[in-house]
Amino acid sequence: MRFSPTYLPFIPFIEVVVAMQYLAFVRPVILRLCLLGVFGASTFVCAGELVYETDIRPILKTHCFHCHGEDRDLSGGLDLRLRRMMVSGGDSGPAIVPGDSESSLLIDYVESGMMPPKEEEHLPPEDVTRIRQWIDQGAKIRDLEPEENPEPGEFLISSVERAHWAYQSIQRPDVPQSEYSNPIDAFVSRKLAEHQLEFSEIADKVTLIRRVTFDLTGLVPTPEEVANFVNDPAEDAYEQLLERLLASPHYGERWGRHWLDAAGYADSEGYNDKDILRNDAWHYRDYVINSFNADKPWDEMIVEQIAGDELVQATSANAVALANKDESAREKLIATGYLRMAPDGTGSSPMDANLAQNQTITETIKIVTSSLLATTVACAECHHHRFDPIPQDDFYRLRALFAPVYNTQKWLQPKSRQVAVLSAEDQQKAAEIEAEAKPISDAYNKRLMEVVDLIFERTMESVPEADQEVARTAYQTVKADRTPEQTALLEEKYPMLGLLSRNTVHLFLERYEDGPELKKSYEDLSKKANEIRATKPQPDYLRVAYEVAGQVPETFVFYRGDLNSPIGDPVTPGGLSLFKHGSKPTVQPTEADPAGESLSKLATSGRRLEYAKSLVNGSHPLVSRVLVNRFWHHHFGRGIVDTTGDFGTQGNPPSHPELLDWLASEFMNQGWSLKQFHRLVMTSRTYRQSSKQRPTAMAVDAENRYLWRMPVQRREAESIRDAILFVSGQLNLEMYGPPVPVSTNAGGVLTVGGGKISEDRRELKRTVYIQVRRTEPVAMLQAFDAPSMEPNCERRVVSTVATQSLALLNSDFVLQQAEAFAKRIGKELGENGSPSDQVTAVWNHAYSRTPSPAEMEAATAYLSSQAAHFENQKQKQPDELALASLCQILFSSNEFLYLD
Repeated sequence: MRFSPTYLPFIPFIEVVVAMQYLAFVRPVILRLCLLGVFGASTFVCAGELVYETDIRPILKTHCFHCHGEDRDLSGGLDLRLRRMMVSGGDSGPAIVPGDSESSLLIDYVESGMMPPKEEEHLPPEDVTRIRQWIDQGAKIRDLEPEENPEPGEFLISSVERAHWAYQSIQRPDVPQSEYSNPIDAFVSRKLAEHQLEFSEIADKVTLIRRVTFDLTGLVPTPEEVANFVNDPAEDAYEQLLERLLASPHYGERWGRHWLDAAGYADSEGYNDKDILRNDAWHYRDYVINSFNADKPWDEMIVEQIAGDELVQATSANAVALANKDESAREKLIATGYLRMAPDGTGSSPMDANLAQNQTITETIKIVTSSLLATTVACAECHHHRFDPIPQDDFYRLRALFAPVYNTQKWLQPKSRQVAVLSAEDQQKAAEIEAEAKPISDAYNKRLMEVVDLIFERTMESVPEADQEVARTAYQTVKADRTPEQTALLEEKYPMLGLLSRNTVHLFLERYEDGPELKKSYEDLSKKANEIRATKPQPDYLRVAYEVAGQVPETFVFYRGDLNSPIGDPVTPGGLSLFKHGSKPTVQPTEADPAGESLSKLATSGRRLEYAKSLVNGSHPLVSRVLVNRFWHHHFGRGIVDTTGDFGTQGNPPSHPELLDWLASEFMNQGWSLKQFHRLVMTSRTYRQSSKQRPTAMAVDAENRYLWRMPVQRREAESIRDAILFVSGQLNLEMYGPPVPVSTNAGGVLTVGGGKISEDRRELKRTVYIQVRRTEPVAMLQAFDAPSMEPNCERRVVSTVATQSLALLNSDFVLQQAEAFAKRIGKELGENGSPSDQVTAVWNHAYSRTPSPAEMEAATAYLSSQAAHFENQKQKQPDELALASLCQILFSSNEFLYLD
């Protein structure tokens, strides 16, 4: 039976061991020969002359600048950021002598290990050799250096850093001349031709419907859907298939999950072991799913998520009213849940509340900048970025954007940020119930005050007649308006009168024989009114971000990230200074906006709204590139830039740079529509080609970087669970709503619903609706690399480990679904279904195809032997148990877990 993959290359273990032993021996020898000059200087390190900007500066920036240039306290008086400053040197003299590395102090220090002082930061030998070679060649520079030397601590961006591919404005390249009508194919085929490669053949129709159904919905096509597509003679049958899947509500569940990874979605607060549950986060998850299904333009979606509250001018003062009154405003408020996804331990009584607050803000910035900019900005919290041109000030400029939401001076804990809402229908119902309860409540208040008045008169009987009028006047005067004499009279002379009120009358009633009866006369009314009000619909609570009206705190740079060490003047809010739009958001009306939507007219600070608009105005070099690369990654299993969360200098360059820019430009031109992007990608030859290996192509491009075939991809954890439920016929397709709880089962393993199925079958809903707990992941999902949101997930790891096989073999969930699958097949075939009929049916459901003759022979033999085994064990229904065993094997097979 074909249960092992045919597409994975087989390398005998002994060959791997021999190769590793060979490299372990040969590599040091080669290195020593290179250092001795046996192969020539140009062979080792670099061909041609070295220059400071590209060859030396990155080394010094990583290892040395933090003490020698970028810190306000210049160590040894030496600044290494410019060649002439190295020549002039510091307290000990010149750092370099051009043309003479032997006389250069820099070489002495780095070669001896004296600098950097920490052993783990010492320069690798190859870097020392590179610096030595550069000095001996004359310490050349490529570009003119600035006329003035930078001040210590001042951030200096080099021309090379400014020229980094990701920081250039997006220019729409011309589509190459090609035989292919789809521009994607034109770009990819040109790259293939450069390497003497060509596309693979187009995949067969069964493979295609299986691929696109999984890709767009995360589910398996039904046998009926496969048959209809395979037998459809229409030329546009494939395009019709795509449109049907794009219109499916399950599309949003599948693709929304991708964005929830990047946004750091979780149903718990994280931060510490308490990991308090978030019962209000799911509205944001549903917003994302809805937005994907509606194909909401991404420029709108980004603005809503960063500044939805500012779009509707919501603050702490009016957010609840807006959310209950205006459905559109409610949606935009829910969108700001994106800014509330970071771990937030401030409600769990942390040991250091200030540290917890600071961490929440930092993690929020990480999520925003990694998901939208693919930039590791958080590295600049404590110091200038070691690798990318991001000064420390930039981190705090970004922080200032979010400071009005996360005000550390007047911090709001998670529950204090909630917005309670009722649907229009529930609001009407609540109003009707209140109308019924109010007359009873009014009667209660009237009767209660009658009893208070009665007790007052009885108490007055003990007051001398001469003081009664004065006492009565004092009692009837509002407490805040009483004179000192009246206060003294009630508190000192007649304290019983001073104590009597509607809140204390029950204590007085205990003194009277008719007290219980009087108490019952008003309490019965109160109880009845409360019983009626208890039937009111309960509100939902939204997890939103909004500003507290009138609070715009100042933001300071923290020295080395220490929140107790603010330095300098308040920073100006804004984005990355590397880009032109990183400057201070304008608050002045413009000619294009004379009516009053300018920031100066907003009830909020307007900071996030202006920043969000700058991200999607078409001029930002990163946002569109990052998004289309992320989308491409989810289609092909790897992005054009495979470091999807890092477009900086430490990330990998794009494999198809012109294609990336064309897609980024086209995405914006098409109204930031993701569904249009899907149509473009999925109708390309690049996407529709076979995944089969070709030895000649493998020899040229084993990693398939140039896309000569469709990559084979393993299903994600959620899709594996959903596919098992779908094939077994048990998947509950109900959408939206509160998360399905997770808990430990009898064996102590964390599972969905603790392994139990409730009457409404919510535990069988799609995995996107399963509770996501930061410190307690569901065991089976964790085995298949479900991400841990710390604070978010830029790209999932795809591992192959023993726990995956163990989960598929021993998990109660898998065993139960295998039994359900077997029962489904038995029900479909009836009593007359033969073993071969059963095998054909399970193959069609699980693999979307019929078994081969060899598979049929092996599977029917397996059914026979298993049935005999169960019969010998005196098991009931041995044939059904045998079929369930076969179903479990299919669930565990590579053909089920991987997609061609």
